[in-house]
Order: sequence, then C-alpha cells, then structure tokens
Amino acid sequence: MKKLISVLLLVVLLATALSITAYADSGIGVKPGQNMPAFTVDLTDGTTATLSELLKEKDLVVLNIFASWCKPCEREFPEMEEVYQANSDRMVILSLSGEPNDTMEIIADYKESHNLSFPMGLAGNALSYLTVPGFPTTIFIDRSGMVGLIKVGAFVDKAEFESKVGYFLSPDYSGKPLKTEQAVNYMHYVEIAIPIASLVLVIGRWGLFRKAGKKGWHSLIPLLNTYDEYSMVWKGWIGILATLCFPLGILCNIVGLPAFIAPILYAAGFVLGIPESIRLAKAFGKSTFVGVLMAIPGIKEVSRLFLGLGKAKFQAPVSDTANS
Repeated sequence: MKKLISVLLLVVLLATALSITAYADSGIGVKPGQNMPAFTVDLTDGTTATLSELLKEKDLVVLNIFASWCKPCEREFPEMEEVYQANSDRMVILSLSGEPNDTMEIIADYKESHNLSFPMGLAGNALSYLTVPGFPTTIFIDRSGMVGLIKVGAFVDKAEFESKVGYFLSPDYSGKPLKTEQAVNYMHYVEIAIPIASLVLVIGRWGLFRKAGKKGWHSLIPLLNTYDEYSMVWKGWIGILATLCFPLGILCNIVGLPAFIAPILYAAGFVLGIPESIRLAKAFGKSTFVGVLMAIPGIKEVSRLFLGLGKAKFQAPVSDTANS
C-alpha cells in the first residue's frame, strides 16, 4: 500500500515538473536583445503596417498578438487603449490576431465593438516565424528595432502596462532589454491536475467501496461512483447534485453567462458535499474537522485515497442503514 502511494505521489510530482518545464521553455521565435525581423501585415482599414515605417514615426511599437475569443485579451484592451491615447505621439500598439479562424471582418467588428483606436489586423504568414505560447502575447520593439520585452499573458492592470511603456519611452532609456515575463497560466495547470486528481479519486473510491462491501469497479463510472459513495452514509442523489455543480459552473463561463453564477454553483457544490464528507469521515473513525477538509477539492481526492488504501475500517452509520 505504501509503495502504491509513493508511486502515485511520484507521478504527480513528475507531471507537475514536466508541465512547468514545458511552459517555461516555450520557444517564441524571438527574444529580448534580438532585432525584430521585418514584417508587413494587413490591417482592418484596408491598409498595411510595416515595422520599419512605424519605427520612422514612433519610438516604440507594441506588437500584441491576441484572439477574438480570448477573455484575458479582452480585459486588458481598455487599459491598453488608455495608455495608447496618452502616448500615441510616440508609440503605436499594433494588435494582430494569431487565431487561424479569425477573419479580417471578425477583427474589424471586434475593434469597433470594443472602441479601440489603435491599428488591428491579422498576423497571418507575415509573422509565421513566431510561436505564440498563449494569448495574449505582447512584444515591445524599441526605437532601434530591438525586442525589448516579451510578455506572455495579460497585464495585471493598467499600471503594469503603463510602467513598461514608460520604461521604453523614458529619456533615460539605455537600450537595455527586459527579461521575458510570463503570466501564470492557471488553465495549463488545471488541465494537468484534473486527470491526476481523477485517477487518485478513482483509486481511493475503489478502496472505500471495497471496505463498505460494495463493488469496487463502480468507482470507474462517473456519477454512479458519486451516488454509491453518498449512499454509503447518506442520500446518493445529493452526491449527484454536488458533483454536477462544478461542471455546470465551468459551462456557465464557457457560454458567457453572468460571471457571478459560476461561483454560486461552486459554493453550492461545496456546501452540499460537507454533510456527506462529515458522515463519511465518521464512518471511518475520523473527526468532523477531517470531514470538512474532505469536502475541499484537492484534499477531497487525497483523503479518499488514504482512507481507501489505509488501515481505516468502515462502519456504516446505524441511522442511515436504510438509505444504503
């Protein structure tokens, strides 16, 4: 049992380490300190933008690669617009979609609907040498044509973007590039964590079911495993409701429903799971405090793994026998 747990923990650590390395080492095609290769791109107003021509007129070109569906891009645009309006005599923001499915018509409508005044268009083949690790990615090109900064991910706020612009427009700017910055890509880690957590939960539930005299293979079947687990100590259908709250919350974000709905669903799933977790903990001889911890995502999966594979013995609550 200890050997199995050690192997599972090793898998989790290795997967995390590999994911961090893969994200950190993403090649972009250019790096700070290099000269930005020449390019000419098409814009929504029917004209073109050429890097060399822009640098004849401006001291800074901010090349922003985005996608029309990108929410972080959408959130940072209004603040970028404000900074652009205040410095348009010396800088230009050139925002280009790197999404293959975006068309010039889509970007033109996007620009109009978001009240953006800086030039926008499509990256297309002109920037095919760039490998963008995520949207948005912003490249600061100084007055000499050198890449001064690469920012992967959205700027935290207006002040952060404004400070970077100020650095390159400062009269004291010495031509020293800044290091590439990468915002935390939470979805990247979520994508890694979900299959690992699911595997841990399946194994843990398999052990729990076996100890409770149920068929362990039920742990492999979505929703049925939740129903079976809740029916061990309470009412199985409540487990179904608690489990469904989380994917429904994610779905709300995907389809663009009001942002407050998802947190409410997440909270509802957590609250619905607390009574079951407390009862489950007590059935294995654990305290109420442990039961509350067992309702928290992340701890929930690990706790079931240790209860299912550990030495704890299951004793069904007498008052709930009829519900089993």
